Amino acid sequence: MKFRCERDDLLGAVQFASRAISNRATLPVLSGLRLEAAEDGLVRVAATDLELTMETAFVAAVDEPGKAIVPGRLFGEMSRNLSSGQVSVAGTEGEVEIGSGRGRFRVRSLTPDDYPALPIEDRDDSAGVQVTLDAGELATALSQVVRAASGDESRQILTGVLWELESGRVTLAATDSYRLAVRSLEASGGPDEDRKVVLPARTLGELARALQGATGSVSALVKENLVAFSIPGAGDDQGGEWTIGSRFIEGEFPKYRQLIPEAYPNTLVVDRELLLEVTRRVGLLAQNNLPVKLQLANELEISAHTPDVGEGQEVIEAEYNGESLVIAFNPQFLIDGASAISSQRIEMQVGDGLKPAILRGETGDFTYLLMPVRLS
Repeated sequence: MKFRCERDDLLGAVQFASRAISNRATLPVLSGLRLEAAEDGLVRVAATDLELTMETAFVAAVDEPGKAIVPGRLFGEMSRNLSSGQVSVAGTEGEVEIGSGRGRFRVRSLTPDDYPALPIEDRDDSAGVQVTLDAGELATALSQVVRAASGDESRQILTGVLWELESGRVTLAATDSYRLAVRSLEASGGPDEDRKVVLPARTLGELARALQGATGSVSALVKENLVAFSIPGAGDDQGGEWTIGSRFIEGEFPKYRQLIPEAYPNTLVVDRELLLEVTRRVGLLAQNNLPVKLQLANELEISAHTPDVGEGQEVIEAEYNGESLVIAFNPQFLIDGASAISSQRIEMQVGDGLKPAILRGETGDFTYLLMPVRLS
């Protein structure tokens, strides 16, 4: 393998693919990056931990097609510290040489035969369901929903996000048992029969990161046990697209729709930015996992009290229809839900101080269900 390219093209590809390298790699070879130079002038850079796979490509002057596995972290640091301009990469038996200016650097390479086949390499579209989504809308949906996924590995199914696929529509849902986030968005294509899959939140976090500033469409190829997202235009000037693939999380996702009531008798409408600002301010006095309390009446009073620390309260204008009541929430969960809503005003529906509250924006395509904290 031997090719010449611009340092920035190589660095961008390496930084993207390296995010699939896990610090807990089960096989030493999975700590490597796969470089593959092809006769058509494309260099593909990929990495996988067998669950998450990330691959991209860029245009280069390929002198000798071939493949090499390089130490991922080290090669990434080397690429970042090379001087700008043209660099050369040449792989021989057991090592890879990088040339930059008058410098020459060699690193030991790993055996290509030991590197597993990438799960996304089977690109037969007929073997799966194709779904196309607007890149900007998907990025927004992911930012709203992924935050509600659990970080507790003992309940692995809750560390993922449910994708409900139907013709012309995709619904995303995530819960950690304390809150639930649900977002629906329009799509092109889809299965003939409704299908549900659960994708790791880690994968979708990387997808959201890759979609920052992206325009156009994102295609998802959903197969029997994995999905591959293709983001065209991410690297058009380098000749390729970004691909993120992931295996599904096996298990039964909670029947979340049963948790969402059709309506509550008490409704609060409040300015989003004002609610966030005051909750952050008052929430400073809710320490040691104590909640903030919301007194719902003609005005909204937000208060917090931590013994031996202090207390705070603030009143803001709001529109309220219902009986006066007090409900308490984890302040960070409340902030997460309010900040995920993009409209100027938030509608909060509550039953009483023990039933979960519903937060929605003015568009109605995003729902955030939040469990209250029981007051002693």
